[in-house]
Amino acid sequence: MREYGRTRPREYEHMHRFSLQHLSDAAIRAGMTSCRTRERSATAALVAHIAEAEARRLYLADACDSMATYCTRELGFTEDEAYKRIHAGRAALRFPEIFGMLDDGRLHLTGVNLLEPKLTEGNASELLGAACGKSVFEIRELLAARFPVTEPLPLVLASANPDDQLVSKRVVGDDSPAQLVPERVAPPPHTTVAPHAAGRYTAIVAMDQATHDELRECAELLGHVLPSGNAGEVIAFALHHLVTHLRKRKYAATSRPSRARSSSNPRHMPAHVRRAVRERDGGCCTFVSDDGRRCGSRTRLEWDHIVPVARGGESTVDNIRLRCRAHNQFEAERTFGAAFMEGKREGAQRGAGGRFGGSCASQAALG
Repeated sequence: MREYGRTRPREYEHMHRFSLQHLSDAAIRAGMTSCRTRERSATAALVAHIAEAEARRLYLADACDSMATYCTRELGFTEDEAYKRIHAGRAALRFPEIFGMLDDGRLHLTGVNLLEPKLTEGNASELLGAACGKSVFEIRELLAARFPVTEPLPLVLASANPDDQLVSKRVVGDDSPAQLVPERVAPPPHTTVAPHAAGRYTAIVAMDQATHDELRECAELLGHVLPSGNAGEVIAFALHHLVTHLRKRKYAATSRPSRARSSSNPRHMPAHVRRAVRERDGGCCTFVSDDGRRCGSRTRLEWDHIVPVARGGESTVDNIRLRCRAHNQFEAERTFGAAFMEGKREGAQRGAGGRFGGSCASQAALG
């Protein structure tokens, strides 16, 4: 008892709550059944909340660039847990009967994820019914029989979103005019890179014949630099040079900056501005939520004019910031209104939108 006396009250409360040694065998069995029922219902409700939150893009205001980021950062899920629930939510919004199947246990999350890429308006009811009560292996067998493939499919696929929207895209480092283009919003694919020792990682990569041939040729061409021809060393060498090239193209990174060129185009962004903004912003999205949390995403970065060009803003260091595409769009909607931006997307979809330059907000204003 003295050991328990030294335990903090909250820890003791948890230990007492989950100590079930006093229960009978029948009570343990009944408890497991009851907990499992509540777990299924809670999972269905959580999936519904996640689906609606993604549809409303609530994650943006919380400085997250995607629902996957929100689930891992704010809800504490692993990536795999987040992806399963996000994909299940998307499927259930298309076919609401999935919510009921998750709630009463006829279908599990993994099953929904396996079925989702194959569900259509024509086959959903029948296919979901056929999968009810089946294990993961049995659902795989069901899909293999109805949709034979030459290669195994991954567990979670980035499926097409039936409500794909047109978004304004201007990639960092690209001075060409931006276009309103369709973008599929989906969580990133599962990583196949895993650590196996301090500072060492193992990667599992699938490649086609052309990529294999290029990797082999690269090893041959580097024979005088990397005599071993080790694939890992060849890839590391190639990635180093590719990253150097991409940094130069996207951020004008160089150790020998040239003299700045003048331009009459108000959207032209001089190289020294790109370098300075990237250095200042740390190469990541600068959006900050109301509670002070920064997005920090390093993918799909775009240049954003704080004061839009259409409102007199200039391409200066003080007026340019890095934003991920999601928060660039979010800022445009906050500046010009969601209805205005939606009108621009619909206009572009009908072929009347044309081409726009500058940040997303600027593009909207110029329409």
